[in-house]
Amino acid sequence: MPDARASLRPSRRGAGTALLLCVAASLWVPSGAAAPSGAVAPEAGPIGGIQGAVVQHTPPVHPLGSQPVSLEIVERGSSSERRTVTDNAGRFSFRALPVGGVRVFLVRTAYGGVPYETRVLLTPAAPTRTVELAVYESTRDRTIVRGTVMFAVVDTVRGAVRVSVVQRLVNGSDRAVLVTEDDPLVFPLPRGAEAVEFIGGWRAPRLTDRAITDTIPVLPGAMQVGYAFGLEPRTRRFAWPWVLPYGATDVEVLVGDPSVRLSGPGFRAGAEVTDAGRRFARWSAGPVPAGGQLTITLDGLPASDDRWPIAAASVLAVLLLAGVAVALARRPVAAT
Repeated sequence: MPDARASLRPSRRGAGTALLLCVAASLWVPSGAAAPSGAVAPEAGPIGGIQGAVVQHTPPVHPLGSQPVSLEIVERGSSSERRTVTDNAGRFSFRALPVGGVRVFLVRTAYGGVPYETRVLLTPAAPTRTVELAVYESTRDRTIVRGTVMFAVVDTVRGAVRVSVVQRLVNGSDRAVLVTEDDPLVFPLPRGAEAVEFIGGWRAPRLTDRAITDTIPVLPGAMQVGYAFGLEPRTRRFAWPWVLPYGATDVEVLVGDPSVRLSGPGFRAGAEVTDAGRRFARWSAGPVPAGGQLTITLDGLPASDDRWPIAAASVLAVLLLAGVAVALARRPVAAT
C-alpha cells in the first residue's frame, strides 16, 4: 500500500481561519511500536489507525526514541486525547480509531521547547495513515528570520480605511526559532488601528495597543500570517508609519479607490490589477531592512463620519487571499 507524508506545522490552538490547512498520509504498521494508552471503544464501521515516526531533521538527521507523542481526537462538540512514546526507531502508533464523520485527528509532539502538530483525516476509503513528525534543533536567534513579501489591500469608504495584510517570513536555516510568551513575534500596527481581524496563520495571537504578538515558532522554510484593521482619518490626506521588524524584500499594496493616491518614500506605481471586475492601483516598494519603516500616505480620501461596514471585511479577506496566492506564486523564495 503506498505511503504519503503529512505536512507539518507548528501547533496553533486558538487562532482564526488558517491560510494553508489540511494534511493526509497512508498506512504503515511498524512492529514493536509503543502501544497507545487510554484507548476507547471504536464506533461501528471501519477501524482506523495513525502511525509514523518522529525524525529530527537538523543534521545529522535521525529518529528520536522515547519521544512523547499525543493524539487529540476533535469531534463535533467534544474532544479526547491519547498519549504514547516512540520506540528506539522513533516510531509511534495509535490504533482502534473511529473513521468517518465530522472528526479530525491532531498529532502533536514538542522538541527543544517548540511545539509541532499535524492534522490527519481518516475516511472509509483511507482508514489508516502514516505521518512523519519532522522536528528541529531550536534556537533563539531571530536574525535568521527575514521578511519576504508584505502584501496589502487598501479600500476606503467615507471616513474610513480598511487594510488587509499578508506578511510572509522565511527561516533559511536548519533550526526552529523558539518563540515564547516572554519574547513573542511582534507585528506592529499603525497608530489608530482598530477593529483588528485575524485572517489566518496564527497560533494564539494577542492584541496590544500598537501590535499583534504571537508565539508561533518559525520552522525552517516559509510561513505567513494574515490580518486586517481599520483606520479613521479625520482629513482627506492621511499618513502613517509602518515598522517591519523582519523587513521585506518586496512590498505590494493595492488601492481599491481610483480617486485615492498612495505615495511614500520608496514607493513606485505599478501595473493596474483587475480582480472580480474591480480595478486596483498597484504600488510597490522594497527592499525594507529588518526594523525598517515604511511611511504610507493616502491622498484624496472621502471625508465623512461614516464607519466601515463590517460585512466588507469578509469580502476583502476573500480578495486578499486570492491576490496573495497570485503574488506569492510569482515570487518563489529559495531557502538560504
